[in-house]
Amino acid sequence: MERNSHLTLLFAIFSIMIGGLISLNLPSAFTWADDTHVQGEQADHSHPPENVITLTNQAKTNIGLRTAEADVRSIETVVDIHGNVIAHPGRQATVTPRIGGIVKRIYFSVGESVKKGDVLLELESLDLQMMQIELIEAVSQKQSLESRLARLTKVFARQIRRELQTRQIDYLQSLSELQELQTALEKRKELAIATITSVLEQMRFRLVKADVELRLLDTTLKRTEALAEKRISARKDLITQQAEYTKGQTELLDAKRQFQVLGISDQILDKILNDGGEISILSLLDTGETLLEKYAVLSGQGTALVDAQAAYEIAAIKVAANKQRALAAGLTETLLENLAKTKSIVSFNDLPTDELIENYLAFVESSEALEGVLQLEEAFRSAVITLTKIQQKLQVSGLTPADIEKVMHTGEPFPMFDVTAPASGQIIEQHVTHGTTVEKSDMLFSILDTGIVWIEGETHEETLSQIQDKWQIGSEVRIRVPAYPGAIFTGNISHISDVMDPEKRTLHFWAEANNPMHKLKPGMFAEQTVVLDKRAEVLSVPVSAVFEDAGSQFVFVEYEDTYTKEEVVVGAKDDRYIEIRKGLFQGDYVVVQGQHQLIRATADDPEDLGAHGHPH
Repeated sequence: MERNSHLTLLFAIFSIMIGGLISLNLPSAFTWADDTHVQGEQADHSHPPENVITLTNQAKTNIGLRTAEADVRSIETVVDIHGNVIAHPGRQATVTPRIGGIVKRIYFSVGESVKKGDVLLELESLDLQMMQIELIEAVSQKQSLESRLARLTKVFARQIRRELQTRQIDYLQSLSELQELQTALEKRKELAIATITSVLEQMRFRLVKADVELRLLDTTLKRTEALAEKRISARKDLITQQAEYTKGQTELLDAKRQFQVLGISDQILDKILNDGGEISILSLLDTGETLLEKYAVLSGQGTALVDAQAAYEIAAIKVAANKQRALAAGLTETLLENLAKTKSIVSFNDLPTDELIENYLAFVESSEALEGVLQLEEAFRSAVITLTKIQQKLQVSGLTPADIEKVMHTGEPFPMFDVTAPASGQIIEQHVTHGTTVEKSDMLFSILDTGIVWIEGETHEETLSQIQDKWQIGSEVRIRVPAYPGAIFTGNISHISDVMDPEKRTLHFWAEANNPMHKLKPGMFAEQTVVLDKRAEVLSVPVSAVFEDAGSQFVFVEYEDTYTKEEVVVGAKDDRYIEIRKGLFQGDYVVVQGQHQLIRATADDPEDLGAHGHPH
């Protein structure tokens, strides 16, 4: 074994030297396999020498060799459908000026890429100038009305404040007047009571005096009569005493009549005569609150008292009326109560004008200022509406809010109008040149964004019967185009037609695919692989790793720099992977690109590899 190894090594060195001479001293990338290496790395495999090849790193690079790992994966159920790449209908934009004018400058042309908002061209527009002049006039009109409304509103607010203050003053004055009349009335009542009491005391004094004097006269008359009968006293004295007694009776009757005129009964008079002056006359009369009503005639203040009472009642009515007027003006009960306590008028100067009018407008009586405010408010609202319409009209024409604000601020119109890109993408059509007069409906450019594209496909009726229950909106689609062999793009079904093409007997569907590098070009032919479902996970390798030779399937398995042709037994497959039922282990690496060069090398045709490898 050792001797054979040495011979093998010497033969390999000799071959490399000869190969180097043949290739004009090019670096050698092809070596014979070492028997001990093969025995160590491939202890579990027995291969004829023609199935094993060793490559240097340079050789791998030169033939573009790539490998992939054998791993457990799910083999999917798929169906392949022909189609083509088309533009996404939602990613195409037609550029129109939205306003007529003359093209003064063009910034982009066909084939150039633009971003949304880029200025494509400049227009000089007379219509735009006229609309801006209308805007400036509308701004001026609004500002004028706003200024007038502000001034008149201040005047109206002053009227409202004055009206509210007047209501408070009227109420406060009527309250003060009522209080004064109440004080005067109380004084007049006290004076009248004192006067009445004095008169009644005088009447009682007269009554008691007349009663006492009559009693004395009665006693004297009886004694004189007794003396006259005994002729002790003269007849003349008796007549004189009788006259005095009669006079005394008259005086007593007059004194009683004064009380009786006032409605005082004889029982009360007896109490007065029998009291002895110890109880006040008012208590004896038991007048209570009716004193002034019963005996007002005894006071010289009676008329004045009646007048004061009437004035007080009128003042009370006035207070109530002023209170109602104040409440009707929007003043509250609480405010009026505080006003009565503090005597301090509320000015409402700290209340903002707008809030003052909002709170008290409904309570203010009609006035010229109010009518003026209402008319100006209506005119101002109309001016605002007109201004808003012009602003919207300018925005529809293409001016930005910043442009409109600039015109409103400076008061100067500008004729130049920028036509901007409504979307990002590439200009694919141009219909305008410098100096062209365009109308607002003219098409200037067409912009297409291929960052997202549609892949249109059509499935035949017999295929549809197999997949119609398995595919749906959102189903995954893998896309391949001839321009990029080996490249796989992914997308998802976005639309499925409900109508069958009656001539082709096919059904159209569309898949949406992200295309950030813009590799997929509208118009390209495409193969779509629609994923229907997934099967159980099995050991698998990429489909490109398996090739067929003489009715058997083979792969090249990588063992460091050595590649061995292994026969495998395959099972199910999809568009990417094929099941390996026998011949590989999980973790093995198989060649997925460069197999044909390896096959030629194992067939003792190293010239096909450019002297980069050699079979054993």
